[in-house]
Amino acid sequence: SGQPGNAARIRDKQRRVLDISDADREGSARYADVESAPAKEKRPVRDSEDRHGGGSAAGGPSRRKEAKQLKCYAELDGHEGAIYSTQYSGSGGLVASASFDKTVRVWDIGEQKSVAVLEGHQQSVFDVAWRDDSAALASAAFDRTCIEWDIATKAATTRLQCEGLVQCVRYSTHNPRVIYAGDSSGFISIHDTRQAQSATKLSNDGAMVNTIYCFNDETRLVSGDRNGEIKMWDVRIGRFMRLVSADAQRRAISHISVVKNEKSGTEFMATNSYDNVLRVYDRVDDPSVPTPRVIHELRGIRSRNWPIKNAFLDPRVSQDQLLGLYDDDYFELDTRSQSEARGLRSMLFLITGSAEPFAYLYKLNTHAKTMRVDDK
Repeated sequence: SGQPGNAARIRDKQRRVLDISDADREGSARYADVESAPAKEKRPVRDSEDRHGGGSAAGGPSRRKEAKQLKCYAELDGHEGAIYSTQYSGSGGLVASASFDKTVRVWDIGEQKSVAVLEGHQQSVFDVAWRDDSAALASAAFDRTCIEWDIATKAATTRLQCEGLVQCVRYSTHNPRVIYAGDSSGFISIHDTRQAQSATKLSNDGAMVNTIYCFNDETRLVSGDRNGEIKMWDVRIGRFMRLVSADAQRRAISHISVVKNEKSGTEFMATNSYDNVLRVYDRVDDPSVPTPRVIHELRGIRSRNWPIKNAFLDPRVSQDQLLGLYDDDYFELDTRSQSEARGLRSMLFLITGSAEPFAYLYKLNTHAKTMRVDDK
């Protein structure tokens, strides 16, 4: 938060500490704010045991000593309330943020400044989503509406009415005129912006819909709700096809993300839950499998009943840039270990927030026969 209109500023004094360790323990990586971080000397290539954890607990003293130092790139000031959602545009040059100050802000990442303040909601804005062409975005608010905004004119073009407090919003992956929204009254609304007054509604039996994800085939939609249920919907027939998961303790699902392995075609799904577990599923795309398989249960992420979110990193970024975690000023990748390099390229990278001052970064080995998180 800060005063409206202030440009982003670099905070060299504030750093983030990234602690790499086995993710099947407390967490594979943590970012923690520290006011003063000692400079680290370049270390030699570690042996296999040390490189992959060496038996030390995540976050333990030895791990802290080897923590990777990362500077805060920029701080974007302007919102006067809590920020509950941020989304990169498809072009990658802009970020939209939704805030409890009732506004949406659009930020230019290159210039590190706010380029638009979108005002029109009467209550807190909870979610935001970009259209694929980056020319428009949609916001979801507790005033029971979604608004579509034109980025060029910075004006609201369409206001969509929903049944309850709108928790989540997404664009169709095939039709830029279609917007999906989930709300507190237990409905998923399918809006056509050309016919804003009418919407198709999918009933979730009164359970608040916290999160939705639209698949690229345009027929499937997956939702997570207050009762801990994850449902796969067929939007053509207007009802859910199968129950993907149901928590016996009925702990709410706060967020769902999906990534597709372009080489194998396999889709993986990650879900945050109020039971403090981040679950990863495979076989999400296989209709012959009644229930997708849980391949990882990542524990130690405290949610405290906050709407914690996760995101898979773009697989291309994972392959090309995140290898730098092992090849920088502190640690070097042993280039002689070609099998390890291939192993890193077969991984998915998953990051999640928490109710603590940490974000957790996981390396998921999807090719392992056993359900391990860190490739050995």
